[in-house]
Amino acid sequence: WRRDSAHFTPALVASLRGLRAPPEASARAAAKGITPLGGWGSASAVSRPLDWYEARVKSILMPSLDGRAPRAAIVTERGTVMLELLGGDAPLTVDNFMALARSGFYNHGAFHRVVPNFVAQDGDPRGDGNGGPPYAIRDELNRWRYVRGAVGMALSGPDTGGSQYFLTLSPQPHLDGGYTVFARVVGGVDVMDAIVQGDRIVTIRIL
Repeated sequence: WRRDSAHFTPALVASLRGLRAPPEASARAAAKGITPLGGWGSASAVSRPLDWYEARVKSILMPSLDGRAPRAAIVTERGTVMLELLGGDAPLTVDNFMALARSGFYNHGAFHRVVPNFVAQDGDPRGDGNGGPPYAIRDELNRWRYVRGAVGMALSGPDTGGSQYFLTLSPQPHLDGGYTVFARVVGGVDVMDAIVQGDRIVTIRIL
């Protein structure tokens, strides 16, 4: 397309426009600038009816604001890391994480990226940093800071969150305001510190 788009027939262009956006962020990024695939940047966004949002307000937002925030246990081969989910500040991101965990999406995965004194990242079934569900969620930037033990959504650009998340192993102020903080580590800090790249996730339980 970039070298000889004039020779693409109308039928071929129409076929390209009809292709669904792939779940891999790297594939969508590679299509940037290819006009028939121009919708790939937003095609994976999920549209929800109003009653869906109202249900999340009742099940996640209101309990969190009332001091009953949900918790999650990341069960790894090295032990368990306990999270408090910040449903009052990132309810849609929390809902997405809870739904994936309950579906077994994270079971038997691995920390595919661990940078000492920076982050431990999980949530990619492919294991190469490009995998995730076939949709994206919008960012919910908030006032939480990336202190040690903050849990944020991994992104490839604005509103590209899916399943990948990271734990900050030390304060990372340069991430503040750029990535949704949706949880914080409240137990198992020693387990978090011991994680190395490739360590396996047994499951993530929502408590």
